[in-house]
Amino acid sequence: MVIKVVGGIIKKENRYLIGRRGPKEKMAGFWEFPGGKLEENESKKECIKRELKEELDIVVVVGELISEYQYSYSDISYHLYFYRIDDFIGEPIPIVHDRLIWAKSNDFKKYNFLPGDNPLIDLMLNNKV
Repeated sequence: MVIKVVGGIIKKENRYLIGRRGPKEKMAGFWEFPGGKLEENESKKECIKRELKEELDIVVVVGELISEYQYSYSDISYHLYFYRIDDFIGEPIPIVHDRLIWAKSNDFKKYNFLPGDNPLIDLMLNNKV
């Protein structure tokens, strides 16, 4: 079984918004780019708009798809889609995360990201996206 997940890459100046998964979440304590599971009959852009409203209480303008790949853990596989967020209204608040920060890409290695986000981070650090 493959679960489709859509993430948002939100950039302000030269920093990216990342969130740490809260204690009640699966893989608590790991950092991630906000987003979530694609629901049935939902487009990927509709998904990321919904997820960022639910997780951060912001309204977003979704840009282009910047990366897509499949990542498998020992028990489950995810097809991951990451969209650039061109603009947003509101100030992000941590609803499902226990912490939000604006991090520079060259500081990403200081954070314990979900393993599934590492291929995207490698692309970002090599200026491929």
